[in-house]
Formats: sequence, C-alpha cells, structure tokens
Amino acid sequence: MIGVSFLGILQIWIMYSTMVMGFVWQPLLRDSIIPFVIGIQEFLLITLISEQFSALWLYVLGSLFVIANWVSHNSLRRARLDPENEAFFSTMEPATLKDFGPAIGIVSSLVLFGIVIDLTGNQSWIPLAAFAFVNIILIMQIEGSRRLWRHLMGLQGDG
Repeated sequence: MIGVSFLGILQIWIMYSTMVMGFVWQPLLRDSIIPFVIGIQEFLLITLISEQFSALWLYVLGSLFVIANWVSHNSLRRARLDPENEAFFSTMEPATLKDFGPAIGIVSSLVLFGIVIDLTGNQSWIPLAAFAFVNIILIMQIEGSRRLWRHLMGLQGDG
C-alpha cells in the first residue's frame, strides 16, 4: 500500500508538472483549488494504510484516478485552444468517450476489488492482486508520462 501510494503521488506530481511546463493554457480559479482536494485524497490514502486492510483504501484510490483524469482532461481541453500548442494537438483528434475507456476500466476494477474484499472479508490474496494491478497501471502511466514529457521537450532517444 505504501508503494502504491508513493507511485500514485509521484504520478500526480508528474501530471501537474507536465501540464504546467509542457503546455500553454489559461488556468481557472478551480485549478488553484483542485490540488488541495487531491492533497486531501492523498492524505486520506496514506492515513488508511495499516496492517488491517480496508477496502476504503481502494475506493479512495479510485476517486484519485477520477479526479486526476478529470483535471488532466479539462486542462488539456483548454491547452488545445491556445495557438502555442498547435504543433502538439494538430495530429490529435479531441477526446471522445472511447478515450476514457482505460480510466473507466481502472476505476471500475478498483471498485470491484473493493466490493469483492468487502463481501468476502479476504485480507490476503485479493488485496495483493489489487496492489499488483495498481502498481502495474501506475508504472505504465509514469512511463507514458515520461514519453509525453520527452515529446513535449523535444528530446530524442531513450534517455
């Protein structure tokens, strides 16, 4: 749980850093408030870490995925409107519901893991499977963010 929490916090930091340094966009007032909401979710996630696993931890993690995806989408939508980002967005169509499939799948999986844990009372292999699932997802997202960052910064190679 500690590893997942750390990777989740790291991915959110990478997401915000990429948005701030990689794109030109006009932030709204809510863009200065939402990081506090995410911070509260992160603190709650950390607070729920204990020897006795609680499925609430998975629900909080799922809510973090929802908020982070919403923030990212709204920010990128506004970044698309700025002419300085034309080079990046010129080859991409605006997002459709289909593009949110992976995020919906991740959140649904976390909720399903939580429900199964709540119903069965399993405190061993189901939580471990959930942790493995989320670690893989977060590592894939961090790698995707690394590729996006290198693209935005005009960096070449594998570095």
